[in-house]
Amino acid sequence: MLTIHPADPHRVAVALNVVIDWPAVAYVGMDDGAFVGSGGLAWGSDRCWLWFSIKDSKPEYARPVLAMAKRCLRKAKQFGEEAVYTIRDPQYETSPRLMKLTGFKFFALENGLEVFRCDI
Repeated sequence: MLTIHPADPHRVAVALNVVIDWPAVAYVGMDDGAFVGSGGLAWGSDRCWLWFSIKDSKPEYARPVLAMAKRCLRKAKQFGEEAVYTIRDPQYETSPRLMKLTGFKFFALENGLEVFRCDI
């Protein structure tokens, strides 16, 4: 069963071998003790961004990920944000549906990437 926990953004970056150089609030997803993904909020380029990275997606992850996305939107509102942005991952065929369920709408095509925005 997928469980989601707060995490130190620096440790998430090290675990994923990526650079998180913007201020961030991070979470990790664990399934039976194994790391399966991360996500959170990051601030940069004058925007608040919602990000998720999942190693091996399973259908049963949809509800906890959706709940976490909504929790992140509430957190962004607490921080005074009026909108949150995210980039649609074309790798997952269900990403447009997930975007719609979380309240994101297409905003712009930037550098070849579909940017979505959720007004909160």
